[in-house]
Amino acid sequence: MSWQDGIALLLAASLLWLVFRSLFWQQRGSQQVPLKGKFKAAREWLESNGYQVLRVRERAEWAGYYDGRKFQKTFIADFIVRQGTHSYVVKIVNEREKGINGVKLRDQWYPLVVAFGVNGILHIDVDAEQVHVIDFELKQPGYARRKRWVQHGVWMVVGILMGFVLSHGR
Repeated sequence: MSWQDGIALLLAASLLWLVFRSLFWQQRGSQQVPLKGKFKAAREWLESNGYQVLRVRERAEWAGYYDGRKFQKTFIADFIVRQGTHSYVVKIVNEREKGINGVKLRDQWYPLVVAFGVNGILHIDVDAEQVHVIDFELKQPGYARRKRWVQHGVWMVVGILMGFVLSHGR
């Protein structure tokens, strides 16, 4: 076995380790917020129903610019959880919330899915003992889908070529 083969094996093992780690290892935030009342009840419900709590009180920040003006917003997820291959933002119902409508879905919930890169939202009402799943479906135009497939195809070809170069290079 040559040294190039050893490097190729080392790179492949490192890549597999990173993929395994990102899929199956629980990640904990560096700062844990103490759970009180509704938070504690929600966490207990999540864990007893098979959800793995990845993060507590996670924040994401958004900034938009219009010419020289800056607009920003902070998004806060009560929990980030995973069940199987799906991950969710968990928001606990508070007293100020008065039902759901299209504006709330568009302006409050959809940005959470995008900001945290999850599959959906679990909206937990601890007092009423209800859990609502909020999910979104985005139908992109044909050119956007084709562009994404071309990009994925290019990366796949580059990966295959890199594999050939590493396995046959001398």
